[in-house]
Amino acid sequence: MVIHKPLSEMVESVPVIFTPPDEPPKAEPEAKPDEEQPQETQADTPQVVTVVAVADSSSVAFSVPVQGAVAVAQEARMATPPPPVDQAPARAVQFNPNAAGGGSFPDPRYPSIALRNKYQGTVIIEFSVDESGRLISVKVQKSSGFPVLDEEAMETVKNRWRFAPGKPGYFFKPFTFQLQ
Repeated sequence: MVIHKPLSEMVESVPVIFTPPDEPPKAEPEAKPDEEQPQETQADTPQVVTVVAVADSSSVAFSVPVQGAVAVAQEARMATPPPPVDQAPARAVQFNPNAAGGGSFPDPRYPSIALRNKYQGTVIIEFSVDESGRLISVKVQKSSGFPVLDEEAMETVKNRWRFAPGKPGYFFKPFTFQLQ
């Protein structure tokens, strides 16, 4: 069964007026290769400006345009400063189980599929440990070329290694899978 509904009649038509956009800005003439252009220096860390607004704005009788995101807070507060630019990120140091001062660090098992296919290689695992001896992060810094070997080394560090409480650290450890 098909239901037909009559269309409502147009009451008033409104003309549409198209206003062409302003002229685009004219392109600047290209610089000659002889002339030296000043190079812009780019900061290593992006600069973020955080604007904090107070939720009760009944005392403000006008709007203030703001660029970027605005966080709304119950009371006015200072924005956190940006991270220091001159501080270099920490570099991982090679992990030495003998100098660890305790803990358990068994070698990874050679995966049976890697033995059958005669996969060999060295994978470098990067990891960080907090002061309680808890593993914070683990990742493959350099692959052996075989995901099964990479995964075995990473899973060994994640699930079988135990660190003693002490000084936190950021380490890397090479694991070599070699057929005898």
